[in-house]
Amino acid sequence: MDFKFIALLILIGSFMGMTVAQASCDPETQYEKDGQCCLMCKPGTSMSTEDCKNPQCQPCLDNHYQDKYTTKNKCLQQPYCDRNKNFEAQVPKSKTERSICKCKVGFHCSSEECITCVEHTVCQPGYRAKVIGNNSQDTECEQCPDGTFNNNASWYAQCRKWTECEKGYQVEEKGTHTTDNTCAGTQRGHIIVISILSAVFMVTVVILVLVYRAGCIKQRTKNYYEPQMCEEDITAHKETTYNNQMTPEENEDELSHELSSEGFTDKGNQVMQERGKEEIVSRQESQLESQFESQEDSQSMDQFYKQV
Repeated sequence: MDFKFIALLILIGSFMGMTVAQASCDPETQYEKDGQCCLMCKPGTSMSTEDCKNPQCQPCLDNHYQDKYTTKNKCLQQPYCDRNKNFEAQVPKSKTERSICKCKVGFHCSSEECITCVEHTVCQPGYRAKVIGNNSQDTECEQCPDGTFNNNASWYAQCRKWTECEKGYQVEEKGTHTTDNTCAGTQRGHIIVISILSAVFMVTVVILVLVYRAGCIKQRTKNYYEPQMCEEDITAHKETTYNNQMTPEENEDELSHELSSEGFTDKGNQVMQERGKEEIVSRQESQLESQFESQEDSQSMDQFYKQV
């Protein structure tokens, strides 16, 4: 009896010791072997030589990964992202985590396993994208709300508000779900524009007339540009030039010819000559008076422009 009891105690103690030894190992980084806690290889590597206390670990090969501590001698292979199935181009892959194949922009996974990618749903004109598609979800479309429109077809389409006509304009054609408001100027606005343009035109004409008249007066008083004189000045200038060309000598010849044509006696001859001389003198005096008056007018106009 005593022997059996002692053997039972020894068996129970051994079992309890093994349990304690197993419980002391870290399940994430260690493993138990022959009652010992042995080390594992860290993520991104595989175990080439098994050694409880000092295992030999090697890095994973390209396109392979290991995301946990391991005792395996090979890493896991990365998934292949086929561009012919509308996946994005592959980027340098990590050796510590599994790569995820992503669909190209405008495409989403056809299933949960994401074996291939399919194109997003396109929202037609008059609709918008209620939910914009991404790598794992398709686009969801809905009709544009009242007062908005969309005239494009795309998987990311959005609706825009109708244009509000500015002051002086009114809605000529109301917008729809696919078209914007069309604005047109009111009749009152057209009248205002025409009135403004007419006023500007009249002011311009008045200014041109005043400038033209001022130029004529300036030419008349100072005689700066004789070839460009006004019509009335040209006529007056011709008359003055003709009178100036009639010299006293020519007048005397004309008078002598008139006297000789009439015939005269000794007494008559003296009378006609005196009469001719008087006419010559009177013509010379009238020419001098006209020249003097012209000079006075010129001086008075010069004083007027100086005051202006």
